[in-house]
Amino acid sequence: MKEAGALKIVALADPMAIRYKADAMIGIKVSNLSSPRQVAKRLAEYSEIVYVVWVSGRFDLLIEVVCETEEAFRIFLDAHCYRHNDIEQFEIMSSIEMFKNQFLLKRQAV
Repeated sequence: MKEAGALKIVALADPMAIRYKADAMIGIKVSNLSSPRQVAKRLAEYSEIVYVVWVSGRFDLLIEVVCETEEAFRIFLDAHCYRHNDIEQFEIMSSIEMFKNQFLLKRQAV
């Protein structure tokens, strides 16, 4: 699978094990002035964001933000979420306790 390009071996850090002071999922509703793809590309540039996905349902995007301090998280929100014309609204969902963090290969490569 690795030789075929279907498998890439990477190290994943568990934010809860490292004990970052601020780890949150943020649901984003994109404004009518932009598209989910445009906002995702803008946000994906920031190192604090470790996950960006276009979703269906209440939000358009779901991002995961990991910061070393609560102050760094506040600075991130102020600089990249508040007062941006491409974001209509957002909701912060902070981690309380991790119960499972596993990536599974659901289908074998042919």
